[in-house]
Amino acid sequence: MKKVILSVVVVALAAVVMSSCNKDKTNEELLTNSKGWVISKAISSPEYTNSGGVTSADLTKSWFYPCELNDVLKFISDKDGKRTVLTTTCDGNVKTKETLGKWGFTSEEKDNIKLKFRLPFFEEDEEDVVKVTALEEDIFEFEYTWSPDGDGEKYKFTITYKPGK
Repeated sequence: MKKVILSVVVVALAAVVMSSCNKDKTNEELLTNSKGWVISKAISSPEYTNSGGVTSADLTKSWFYPCELNDVLKFISDKDGKRTVLTTTCDGNVKTKETLGKWGFTSEEKDNIKLKFRLPFFEEDEEDVVKVTALEEDIFEFEYTWSPDGDGEKYKFTITYKPGK
């Protein structure tokens, strides 16, 4: 009987220890995954018309070049600081790495996560603040509002990324 009770206690103790080891990852740990992020969906509201006259709510058809859909966006946090790096194949078969600048959370409240970083699909050198709508191990999604001329029609972009390969 003592062996049975001892076995139950050991199993119960092991279960408690194992469950306490599964701590939730921080936003920084989720964002800085080792594989980086690749665009899986990009939506504009209202529909966006590009310089070639293509109008679509699906930005993968009207905004991004096909080669950009394979770009890997990495958020790095190490001894050299917090920076973003973009790996792209748009210059042929050679992958290039472009440091896009620094990144950081401006708010980490549960329902109001804000992230400041240089958006890879704009040619500007400044960082923008986006509202993170999903950040988990298998998804990174944010919303960004933009007006081409600053005062005109506003577009809300919802960009969804999945982990790279």
